[in-house]
Amino acid sequence: MLRPKRATPTHPDGRQMKITFGQMRAMGLRGVLVYCHCGHHVALDSARWPDEVRLSDIEPRFVCQGCGSRGADVRPDFDRGNPRLAITGS
Repeated sequence: MLRPKRATPTHPDGRQMKITFGQMRAMGLRGVLVYCHCGHHVALDSARWPDEVRLSDIEPRFVCQGCGSRGADVRPDFDRGNPRLAITGS
């Protein structure tokens, strides 16, 4: 039996809406990973953004220091605090 597709909320430009920083912090996560399409990435502390902001809200604001492209994929950093797995950044 086929399962019905879930309606995923999207921004007006079609990008998927991601969780808020408040929801992320409630899960005990304190950092984000920011990925450019060119492969550059950085780990950031999420304290600078308020709880009501969605991760997807800040994605268009990033400009890659490597290629100069605008826009990025922002994800929770599940490995922050584990020095063997974490991406180091400012």
